[in-house]
Amino acid sequence: MDRRVAGVAVGAGAAVVSVGEAMGQRCRSGGARRWASVWALALCGVLAAAGAARAEPPRRVAAPAAEPQPEVYEATIVSRHVGKQVVVFVAPPGYGAGSARLPAVVTWAGRGESVRGNRAGAWGWVERYGVVEAMAALHRNHLTREDFQGLVGDGALEATNAALREQPYRGVLLVCPYPPHRASERARYEAFVLEELIPYTKAHFRVFEAPERWGVDGISLGGTLAYSLGFGHPEAFGAVGGQQAAVGAAPPAVLAAVEANRVGARGLRVNVATSARDPFRASLTTFVGHLRRLGVDARFVVLEGAHDKRFVRGPGSIELLLFQDRALWGSGAMPPVSADGAAVPAPAAD
Repeated sequence: MDRRVAGVAVGAGAAVVSVGEAMGQRCRSGGARRWASVWALALCGVLAAAGAARAEPPRRVAAPAAEPQPEVYEATIVSRHVGKQVVVFVAPPGYGAGSARLPAVVTWAGRGESVRGNRAGAWGWVERYGVVEAMAALHRNHLTREDFQGLVGDGALEATNAALREQPYRGVLLVCPYPPHRASERARYEAFVLEELIPYTKAHFRVFEAPERWGVDGISLGGTLAYSLGFGHPEAFGAVGGQQAAVGAAPPAVLAAVEANRVGARGLRVNVATSARDPFRASLTTFVGHLRRLGVDARFVVLEGAHDKRFVRGPGSIELLLFQDRALWGSGAMPPVSADGAAVPAPAAD
């Protein structure tokens, strides 16, 4: 085992078992339901394990300095569906020295990183979006205006800190693959995530197996990808979120997925975040209305800022991490918002 991957479970045996189990579950929920033979399920597991064998163990790499210090890992997976893929993982401070399991969140960057190539797309959250710094700030359990890049009012800041005092932030593992910007690629990348990346993560990191402890999220293009995958496969996730997702008011593919999987979609924890100067704000407001009419209890929040790096380095990263933490650990409130998504200031202290 690579000594730099302290606390990361590696080994071909673990990978084969985890991938086989995951694919067995997938086969049982899909076409294999029609097969009476136990051998069919076993074959699905063997094929999946064989496909996952062309992957190197994750290695710990340098991370932007923060206090406390989150840990960053990188892996290369040769996918049956999409070829060689760089994937970045961001773990909470102290992960390598610990033993506890974590929830995990598949998290996509935006189009600006996607068009720069596979590595840049996977590294977007770490190199350009400030997620390491945001994660460290949440683990300090007291946020400042600087943590939000100045994009927060006094009332919203106090409401967030009040929520952290009530239930401290516990943490999640971020799983950051490349975000495909071509529509023709998306089905293959979704297959990569479901059939290869999630089993790989379960085999190599201390994360929960249960789907309800897994989330999917993203910014801009990444938010659109998250809604497509999450609503298309609600059996694989417990929470679905998006920050300034680049969707239309009634995105046909996403709404069709909600309609087709209505029972599963209604069981998801859903977050739709936009901002005051986001060009997608109006369409996301309408989108939330469609989700609610379909029976999906979606949280909607309008944060401060524009559709830019300053937003994602501040309120965007904090919103993503805090929502997924609350949703996947199953306790702790988000800062309150009004029906139209506006922040509700915390009550004055006595």
